[in-house]
Amino acid sequence: MSKAKTTYTRGRNRFFKAAPLFLVLCSLVLLGFPITAFAQEALTVYVEGEANAKNLQGKILPLGIGDPLKSGESVITKTTGRADLELPNKSLIQVKPNTVFTLSEVELEGEKQTVLATTVGSVSYRLNKFTGRGPSIRTAGAAAGVRGTELTVYAGADGSTLVVVEQGAVAVEAVGKEVTLEKNEAVEVKPGSPPGEKYSWIGKQIDYSTWNQGKMEEFLKDPVAGIDRVALQLEIYRKGLADTLPLLRKAEAEVNKVYEELKRAVEAKDEARAAQLREELLKGVGKDRRILFLNMRFYALSYLSLRRYVVGGLYLQMKSRYITKPTALVYQEFLERYRDILRKYEETIVPHLVEADI
Repeated sequence: MSKAKTTYTRGRNRFFKAAPLFLVLCSLVLLGFPITAFAQEALTVYVEGEANAKNLQGKILPLGIGDPLKSGESVITKTTGRADLELPNKSLIQVKPNTVFTLSEVELEGEKQTVLATTVGSVSYRLNKFTGRGPSIRTAGAAAGVRGTELTVYAGADGSTLVVVEQGAVAVEAVGKEVTLEKNEAVEVKPGSPPGEKYSWIGKQIDYSTWNQGKMEEFLKDPVAGIDRVALQLEIYRKGLADTLPLLRKAEAEVNKVYEELKRAVEAKDEARAAQLREELLKGVGKDRRILFLNMRFYALSYLSLRRYVVGGLYLQMKSRYITKPTALVYQEFLERYRDILRKYEETIVPHLVEADI
């Protein structure tokens, strides 16, 4: 695998592109940004079995009670593992076995929004009301907007999503279409497709393993159509990244221009002008760049997660299924699409990842 061509400073503050040391010091010292200024965190309040955290440096470590989960970090559970996380407003997130869950952030219309993402597996939420914009609950193929509610999200190994609402109301959106669910209602979403018809759900909690097995059996009936659906979702992320990059480059140029002017003002001991420029970097062009950088990272990491945990899993399923008949037409057609996904990943996504991501 090729290494990322672009590197960024790592740790809690990831808003500044790797640059001459002076620029990094300016961002921290002259602007007065605390390193944690933009970080959302959750607190681990319960752990059972094998549950790990992938940190911002890309290391996978055992998860323990009291450990924080920072924006950009993930919880990865195995067959015996589960973990409960608590948000600052006391909302509870229950990460079930065989699940990959990630806490991240984007900015919409100038306002920061927490993203709670399930790549594969199942996660239950008991959410209290939020001040300002509520979190976006996401999977590979759908987004759910909520405030105070209880729901469970299932993310299948084929990229499918099932959202079940136990209390409150949830708006489930995919590819520009939205369905509103209320208590005891559910909806499925296939990757790259709008939500299906909602239906009533009353009874015991759905068993993820049984549901996921059914989705995989459905995938294996037509694996080419299945990977094509996943490719549609990947293309949404790729297009989002492509649309963001020119805006980010323009914002970076504006930030660098202000940085240079700030250097001159500091050297000239022009405190009034320096204060104006610090304000511009904090609330003007600097804020614009931070927003665009967050969104760029969101699209790149969403593509990476879907490729790694869903596309990679589908490939292993097909490889083992056709190990004795590798020339089968359906397998060759699947491989053609799989290789195209990898090519696009290497060419358009990897340059915007950091080594810790990969």
